[in-house]
Amino acid sequence: MDAVDPALVDRAERILAATGGVRRVGSVRLRWVGHTLRAEVDIVVGEDLSPLRAHAVAVEAEHRLIHHLPRLRAATVHADPDGPEGADHHAVLAGHR
Repeated sequence: MDAVDPALVDRAERILAATGGVRRVGSVRLRWVGHTLRAEVDIVVGEDLSPLRAHAVAVEAEHRLIHHLPRLRAATVHADPDGPEGADHHAVLAGHR
């Protein structure tokens, strides 16, 4: 079976939430690839962050996940800006999801 223990997902969410610069945690997806885990996660960062700083927050989130989740080898971390209010930063993708 390749199901991921829900406790691991909860743990990943807590790790991400404790990462400096992360305002909120969006979706967290973990999957087994052989005997290792991969993660795809969405985080929300301040809308006022530069792209460089937002990237640094995403890299730190990935780094913390790799160090604190057993068997996790890599993560793709997508950072969304927190605002402005009412903005839909993925509106162009709505018809594809």
